Amino acid sequence: MERHLPISGSLGELDVASILALMHRQALDGRLKVSAARFTKTVWLQEGCVVFAQSTLADDALGSYLLGRGAIDAAELEKARRRMQKNHCRLGRALMEMGRLTPERLWSEVGGQMRAIVFSLFPLGVGRYDILHPVAEARESIQLRLPVPEAILEGVRAIRDEDFVASRFEPGMALYPAPAGIVPGAELKPHEAHVLSLVGPGTTLEEVVERSELLRFDTLKVLYALRVLGRVSDRRQPGRAPTPHAAVPASFASFDEALQSYNAKFEYIYRVLSKEIGPVAHAILVDSITAVVDSIPPCFRSLEIRADGRLEERSVLKGVWHEDFAGSGGDFLRGLEEILYAEIFAVKRHLGREHESLILQWIRNPGN
Repeated sequence: MERHLPISGSLGELDVASILALMHRQALDGRLKVSAARFTKTVWLQEGCVVFAQSTLADDALGSYLLGRGAIDAAELEKARRRMQKNHCRLGRALMEMGRLTPERLWSEVGGQMRAIVFSLFPLGVGRYDILHPVAEARESIQLRLPVPEAILEGVRAIRDEDFVASRFEPGMALYPAPAGIVPGAELKPHEAHVLSLVGPGTTLEEVVERSELLRFDTLKVLYALRVLGRVSDRRQPGRAPTPHAAVPASFASFDEALQSYNAKFEYIYRVLSKEIGPVAHAILVDSITAVVDSIPPCFRSLEIRADGRLEERSVLKGVWHEDFAGSGGDFLRGLEEILYAEIFAVKRHLGREHESLILQWIRNPGN
């Protein structure tokens, strides 16, 4: 039986580009298997790169790929297949023996074939994904070594499905540039840099589309790629109740005591999320906090999240060590509340209302 990490779900909830981005942020090596009605396709990730891809579809086979590109004709493909059977070799070897491919061309064509398999997954909205452990079997000689951010950019560029791209956005969505310090990850083309330059704090989706020199579809494709890569964030949180500031406890005696109390809540949320979707939970919580970083006190701007979901105390308390809790505790508590409800909303978004209700019930229990 195939052993896999506890990360799986529906493409209707998380698309392939977003899954690859999450795996990259978590430095998660492994195989992303995507299953649909007619096929199964698997992408290998290692050390931040896409290294291999395979598909059960006959149309994705190397022979079909070369035939579709006009690199060989049907008669040559049939001749190569007979040679494969006779010599017990792969198609690429047979084509080289026939003089139809050079070694350099073989590497290039196989790389193009694997790219096509990977990019074909990006517009899928129906299917299942599973993130599996790496395998210890012999490695393929021909590998891609395509950095994941570059794969995401190229994959989104190749999308032709306008409905899929439009479905990644909602009317009235507000967009924000990435916080300072975000590593670009992949080089943008001039037209993509142009779209990025149009995004300011709170810029609406329609404002960007209206000001863009590109057509609407092309603008949305760029914005989709930028959001997946973390270059642009969506801080709009539909359905989230306003943070109940009036309910902020006033019984804490110090910054440290308040942080310890909220850290117990953050750890519980992480455990719930991690149980359902595995290691990706950490990246989801980081993203939820990044989305509200501009609306919380400066002492939280450099915070770090520990492996157990708690805020690293030193990364927060070093920003308030000189403050008087009696005078600054209110803002500190409101910041913790913003982080708390951002994480709760992330749970609702990824797991649904039932899990959100369970967390709220646990938090509201006086014993917690």
